[in-house]
Amino acid sequence: MVINIDFEDLLSKKDLKKVDEEIQELIERERKFFEELKTANEIFDKRTLMNLFNLLVGKHLTEYIGVINSGKEAVVIKARKGKFYRAVKVYRVATCDFKTMSKYIQGDPRFHLKKSSRRAIIHAWVEKEFRNLKRASEIINAPKARVRRENILVMDFVGYRGEPAPRLKDVNVDWNKFYKEIKDSMIKLYNEGEMVHGDLSEYNILVKNDEPVIIDFSQSVVIQHPLAEPLLIRDCINIANFFSKKGINTNYKSLYKEITGRDINPVDEAMVKCL
Repeated sequence: MVINIDFEDLLSKKDLKKVDEEIQELIERERKFFEELKTANEIFDKRTLMNLFNLLVGKHLTEYIGVINSGKEAVVIKARKGKFYRAVKVYRVATCDFKTMSKYIQGDPRFHLKKSSRRAIIHAWVEKEFRNLKRASEIINAPKARVRRENILVMDFVGYRGEPAPRLKDVNVDWNKFYKEIKDSMIKLYNEGEMVHGDLSEYNILVKNDEPVIIDFSQSVVIQHPLAEPLLIRDCINIANFFSKKGINTNYKSLYKEITGRDINPVDEAMVKCL
C-alpha cells in the first residue's frame, strides 16, 4: 500500500510559512560561507554542498564558521551547534585515494562492500571513521562522533573557546606524564576497544587541559584486520621515536609488548615497510 502524505494537510499555512521563512533565513545567513567554500574548494560537488546545507536544516548544526584545515583529501570546517563547537570533516570525492581506502575497508569484518565505486568507498570510509570514533571515545580521550552524511563527518571540536587545541609536536609538556597517558590509551584501545589507531604520531595528538586528546581515526582498524599488527607496530615506532627524543627511555619493541603482552612477529614487522 502506498501512502501519499501532503504536508499541507499536516501543517497550517501559518506553520508552512514559518518553516519557509526559517529556511530562507538559513540560506541568507550561510550564503557567504558557501560561496567562499565553493570558490576556495572548487572540487566540492553540488551533492556535498547540499548535504552541508541539510545538516543546518536538520538542526544538527547551527552555523558554519570557517575552514580550519584544508588538505588534498579532506577539508575540516569549524561549526557550531548552539553554544557547542563542532568539527566537520568533508572528504573530497574527486581527489580521495580510494584505492588505499579500499584496502583498509575490505579487510574490516564490519564492512562488506558490494559496489566499488569511488563514492561508495568514501561513504564506507566515513562510516568506518564514525564507528571508530564512537568506540574510541568510550574508552580513551578522543572526540565524540555526532553524525555522518555520505562524505561528511561531524564530531566534537577539540579546542578552547573556538580556537583549535595545539598538536603535541608544537607544545612543551610533562613528557613523562604524557608518555604514560598515551601508552595507557594505546593499551586500552587495543585490549578493551579491540582496535588499533593506525596513524598515531605527535601530529594526531592534541593537547587540551594538560591532557592528550587522540584524533583522526580514519585509518584505524579492528584487531581482526590483517593489517592490524603491522599498523600497531608503526604506531609504536612513531610514539617511541618521538618520546625518545624528549628524553624518555622507551623503544617500539618494549612498547608493543606492554600493549599486547607478546613480542613482535618478524613477519608483521617486515610488513610495516609496505604500509
